[in-house]
Amino acid sequence: MRTLLGTALLSLLCGGQAFAWPVPAEGPVPTPQTAARIDVKVINVDVSVIDAAGKPVSDLKRDDFEVAEDNQPQKITNFSLVDRPPARPESHAAADLQLRRRVILLVDNNYIDKSDRDAALRTLDQFIDGTFDGSYEWALGMIAQQLEIVLPFTTDKKAIHAAIAKIRGSATTSFRDMMDRSMLDDSLFQRKLDVPAQFESRERTNRNARSLANTARGLIDATHAFAAIEGKKLAVLLTGSIDLNTSYSSFDTGADRELQDAKTTSARMIDAIVREANAANMSIHVIRVAGHHSAAPQHDVDYHSSGSGIEGMNITAGSDLRDTSSGWTIASGTGGLFLSSNNVRESLDTINSAAGKYYLLGYEPTHGEDRQYHRIAVRVKRPGTRVVHRQGYLDLPADERLEQLLRLRVSILQPAADVPVTLNVSDLKAEGKPAVAMLAAMPMTKVTLLPKDGRYVGRVHVYLSIFDAAGNNVGFHHKVQDVSFATAAPSDPFQYKMNVRLDNGEFTVAITLRDDLSNEIGTAVQKIRL
Repeated sequence: MRTLLGTALLSLLCGGQAFAWPVPAEGPVPTPQTAARIDVKVINVDVSVIDAAGKPVSDLKRDDFEVAEDNQPQKITNFSLVDRPPARPESHAAADLQLRRRVILLVDNNYIDKSDRDAALRTLDQFIDGTFDGSYEWALGMIAQQLEIVLPFTTDKKAIHAAIAKIRGSATTSFRDMMDRSMLDDSLFQRKLDVPAQFESRERTNRNARSLANTARGLIDATHAFAAIEGKKLAVLLTGSIDLNTSYSSFDTGADRELQDAKTTSARMIDAIVREANAANMSIHVIRVAGHHSAAPQHDVDYHSSGSGIEGMNITAGSDLRDTSSGWTIASGTGGLFLSSNNVRESLDTINSAAGKYYLLGYEPTHGEDRQYHRIAVRVKRPGTRVVHRQGYLDLPADERLEQLLRLRVSILQPAADVPVTLNVSDLKAEGKPAVAMLAAMPMTKVTLLPKDGRYVGRVHVYLSIFDAAGNNVGFHHKVQDVSFATAAPSDPFQYKMNVRLDNGEFTVAITLRDDLSNEIGTAVQKIRL
């Protein structure tokens, strides 16, 4: 029986846009839609309920909850209390995959001093040795000017400790000098006005906006990287004081357009973090491991915050720190906890406890995948409790979420393995830019075939991602290949061939194959040098 072979010719320019010209397939003629899909979409919301003492509440019933989407009441179709150890990673039952805890620890090198960070990491080492029992998975990353995934998901304690050691060896606020020099270009400073406090307001606001841009970029990349991962995903952000209030109110009259623009930019970045985390169904728990900082002295009578109530674990509603900290906004908007105590071990234990005991609520929205952001509100009828949950979600099709992931370098660090995919790369003799031939294959047993008009048809999605030596995505291609056979069990593998032109240099290529009906995927990765 003849092997299915699809072909395409791509010309990819490093640092530029990718262009693709499909060539007629050498295998069977493409077929129309293979099957009609009937999807019942359920939006799941993890809800933690905390009493006045900060302890989880675990005796609530379905009727104690009310759920609304975009201010419209929703019927709770699924309800359960998760109050047990998380599923072992080797278990692949559908329920276990949904409930499996996956922790993404992110160290924010933009807002934290090395001494505070390293002390927190030493505490994390102790937590891994003393509390972590290997029943869930950890991934570790750090954020400087961009996100770097140091360790993909694992339960290996030795690997986790090695990743912590690598992060401990990295620099913090490595771009501070660059930002300080840029302040010399400030127009107010150049006019030599004798208003040092006003200049400090502008300096701190601009510095905060530039630091926040790096932190926001890293957090958003993390949400994209882990959006397609199943399970209860929670990010733990080790950071410093990310202040919202960075200016003296006496000088903040609104007439300084540059100052207002910087504040508006910061607010939009925070909003983007919350939206992307909600879209990925990822809560962000923020641990502020350093003391609170402010741009203005606390005795400024016009200063927005009095400075009171800024220490301790802010897991109840009594602190005014929410007014001045982006960390509180990010945590509360994504269903996470904002922990402002410098007792990092206590903060880790609090997150560990909250993640092991929560309610899982589900409802069926009436709209389709409309690519719109929808707000979620959950209310508990019992007085004296606080509800923690994600505030909304972006209703993107699964295909688009997968493409977001495959464009990120993290996708090649821990490639999908549900489907065994092989990749062979060979040089091509061609004029001009170097060219290579890529042949990806997977067993036809992994392609779902359905009877249609006397034949058996299926559909495979082919994704090509190319990264340069720095980890930047310089090429992406998505092709849909229909297959048609006379038998329901073809013996030859599915194969797809692509010819690719690249600039000289070192690249990492990844080809991902996905069955259209089962949505099982597999990725093969290979490095090439031209």
